[in-house]
Amino acid sequence: MPEPITNNETNTITIAAANTGKDNWEWKCLLSTFDKVNWQIRNRRLTLLIFGEEFGFDRNASIDARFVGMSSREKTEEILSAADIMYCSQSFEPKFAERTRSHWPPELALFLKSGRPTVYHGPSYAAPVQFLKQHHAAVFCHSCEPVSVELYNCFDRLLFDADFYRETAENGRQAAQQELITSISDEHLKHCVKAND
Repeated sequence: MPEPITNNETNTITIAAANTGKDNWEWKCLLSTFDKVNWQIRNRRLTLLIFGEEFGFDRNASIDARFVGMSSREKTEEILSAADIMYCSQSFEPKFAERTRSHWPPELALFLKSGRPTVYHGPSYAAPVQFLKQHHAAVFCHSCEPVSVELYNCFDRLLFDADFYRETAENGRQAAQQELITSISDEHLKHCVKAND
């Protein structure tokens, strides 16, 4: 298992995320929260590793982001192993509530299997929340304020509590082996990664 990043010498924290659309409430919340702290947590620089279609960041020159597009499952797992924290989000918007209640994010299974902890950012009624909480498999933010202290604190605790980082990562890995999430992974991953490079 990868060591907690509290033991790493690097000053850069890499956060893996799937592109769910830069205009979504939760994505705006993430960006504005990181803007507020100048893309640093306790003097460690934050960088995003984004899966999916590329889009422009014309709103803040300080954003450090790398787009990795879509790859095979094997390549995606390899890329994720270089990240420090996984960020998985689902929509807070009322018009998408029905889908959020029934839909599991396609990237979630890979994030849990990565051996890194996952920050789950979405409403408390979302489909995977009960499962994740039952297995203590993620850190939760159910706030979508323009600048979210709750979201910041999720990352802050993982970065500077090595035991919590390790436990959350291991719980996520074990949860990913459950039959429920394995079947969901097989059904939905084709929308997140390509069958072949």
